Amino acid sequence: MTRNFLAILLAFGALAFGPPAQAGNAPDTERSKIERSCFDGNQNACLSAGRIFARLSGEERAIKAREMFAQGCDLGNAQACHLLVPMLLEGRGGPQELVIAAQISGILCEAGSGQGCSWQANVLARVATLGGKIDPAKLTVARKLYLQACDMGAMDACGQAGALLATGTGGPSDPKSGYTLLERACAAEQWQACANIGVMARDGLAHDADEASARRYLKMACDGKIATACNDLGIMWMQLADRGEGESWREPALGAFTAACDGLDGAGCSNAARQLREGRGVPQNLEGAYDLALKGCNHKSGGACFIAADMRMAGEGVALDRRIAANLARKACDLGYAPGCGTLSGLSASD
Repeated sequence: MTRNFLAILLAFGALAFGPPAQAGNAPDTERSKIERSCFDGNQNACLSAGRIFARLSGEERAIKAREMFAQGCDLGNAQACHLLVPMLLEGRGGPQELVIAAQISGILCEAGSGQGCSWQANVLARVATLGGKIDPAKLTVARKLYLQACDMGAMDACGQAGALLATGTGGPSDPKSGYTLLERACAAEQWQACANIGVMARDGLAHDADEASARRYLKMACDGKIATACNDLGIMWMQLADRGEGESWREPALGAFTAACDGLDGAGCSNAARQLREGRGVPQNLEGAYDLALKGCNHKSGGACFIAADMRMAGEGVALDRRIAANLARKACDLGYAPGCGTLSGLSASD
């Protein structure tokens, strides 16, 4: 850490956080000693105490971790600032503080931190879309900051910049350059970037469509717990089976749909429910299908609500109940799934 960087942070000092809370009547343990040392002005002690609390579970510990990192950052510890900013952005250990996060990350960025530039861009991108209104000027600055951060080695920024270039957000559309940046981020295990490349490769958005590459990237993203990628992968595997390239693809497709559902992707729940209901390449399981459809409905999938309504109305895998079926059909309709509206009208007409 350069002396200049510390001077900048020290000059930042009192801007952020007010007086630290007292340690109270904590037992004279090693942790409380480190806390007291932090409050006495030892920035490394603040960093150590924050890390100790951050490893412990519970909101009270998160509050203490944030307090320690804030004190350490105030004292000029760059590592403490780097650990503090994500907590401010995500609202961990206290309220979300976008303004303070932007101020700290801006100073980090100016001091040569690529991650700081990336966080600054993140705040700008969030603020640019607040209240349902788009602020193109802020998105343009965010895009430039993401590109700067990527050049400085922040791989999450490469993924974000790639997505903005590919979609023409914050500047001219440049799908090929966006694809290249996404590949770089994916190679660094930024799994959302892998998911984005998979979609681009599937749809031919930067180069000629390449289904094999699309499946490979989507598989990487799915393994990295990107739920939407799991659903997209399952669809592509089902398409292989539909084209006669092997029924053996249907079982892993169900696994991908289920993984998507476990990741709270309603479309994945819907696809898994449909496959189990129909027994396409897997043993039919009506009870399991209904449970998945209900889960997908709770995750805002109109298609899943419709499947659950249809199964309730037919008594498939669950007791027949027209009232519950009507409620599920209404949810499907409210979510914009037109067949649900038709089912709801039919149920109302027959009552």
